[in-house]
Amino acid sequence: MAFSPASLLSTLGALPVPKTYRLALSGGLDSVVLLHALHEIAPELQAPFQALHVNHGLHGDALEWENFCEELCASLDVPLTSLQLQLGPVTGLSLEALAREARYSIMAGEMAEGEMLLTAHHGDDQVETFLLQLLRGAGVRGLASMPVLREWNTGWLARPLLAFSRAELEDWARAQGLSWREDPSNRETDIRRNYLRHEVIPLLKEQWPGLVATTARSARHCAEAARLLRQLAEDDLAPLLDPARPWQLPLQGLAALSAERQKNLLRHWIGSHGLPVPPQKPLARILGEVIPAREDALPQVDWEGGQLRRYRGRLYLMPSLPPAPDATLRLDWDGRDRLALPSGLGSLQAREAVPWLQGGVTVMFRQEGMSCRPAGRQGERSFKRLCQDMHIPPWLRPRLPLLVRDGRLLAVADYCLCAPQSGEMPLAWERPQWLY
Repeated sequence: MAFSPASLLSTLGALPVPKTYRLALSGGLDSVVLLHALHEIAPELQAPFQALHVNHGLHGDALEWENFCEELCASLDVPLTSLQLQLGPVTGLSLEALAREARYSIMAGEMAEGEMLLTAHHGDDQVETFLLQLLRGAGVRGLASMPVLREWNTGWLARPLLAFSRAELEDWARAQGLSWREDPSNRETDIRRNYLRHEVIPLLKEQWPGLVATTARSARHCAEAARLLRQLAEDDLAPLLDPARPWQLPLQGLAALSAERQKNLLRHWIGSHGLPVPPQKPLARILGEVIPAREDALPQVDWEGGQLRRYRGRLYLMPSLPPAPDATLRLDWDGRDRLALPSGLGSLQAREAVPWLQGGVTVMFRQEGMSCRPAGRQGERSFKRLCQDMHIPPWLRPRLPLLVRDGRLLAVADYCLCAPQSGEMPLAWERPQWLY
């Protein structure tokens, strides 16, 4: 199918109508084609369009590309915003990945609610993405590659050129007499995507001329399968999840599912909290070691960016925990102002004026030998026994803010008051939702 502005209008017509279209304009062939085609169909669009150019400063020609985009948009009377990036090295990220993340981040900061970012990814880009995901051993979600539309930021991100090959876009550009800029880094075959682009995909096209179309079809099939797996995970998760404790899961209901459905549910549950989904080995350990562990065991599986622990028949999901506060730390507090706690533990505040609190207390963390007689109950309890009675997980215990005066425990966070204090709990410990 040959590319034309009319085909672009048809694609956009099937998408939500934004307040404004924002075109990511690099100055390369693909985005220049999209710019000119949008300009041609502008009178028929239901929203105005503008262009965004990001000068990443990575190449000596970056300023020339920015000037080219400014002159091009001026000639078409298209509003253009030029954004500047200052990139530095980040451990664990390639320069290509860093630049990509930074571009999207800076463009997101420029866009208003309800706007749509248009990128010029085309069918050959989709083939590259599909093959890269395949070679990484991705599942159907990864093999779904790039969707035409997805929710992004406070609006949408759309790729309206995915149905067209680069050759089709270039044919249209040459027929229109357009000019564009070539990024020399696109020729560097030590970059894996470029290696596929220049060395592998041309050979595949010789044997399978319909490669772009068939890959797009496979990606759509994978996207459909991914949506079905997501729906299955949501259906399996719904009866297990307590809305008040979304970072916890009861093992009993989870263990009743098949291993495949457990794995699918865990991937969805973990990803829904914005944490990296664990790779195959940590996920296998969760299924093989954590879920079937003894009732009194405290198994834990860590992966980059996340942890899963088990306690009293429940799974506890959390980001990688920072170290607990030092036991020698002392914080003075009179309960009048919010008290910021260290190590990402949030803050303490008093819901009401409390005489014993306003007299001044020391806030510290786990101390050996401390005990408490919970208000309204008989018998002194050791700190460990008290935590066991209140079902406080072991990893939370050294992070509990303890209110102390003259060496005596007055309150354990907002869990309990210690005699002689009594009445309603006057404290509120505001902390991350996963730290419960």
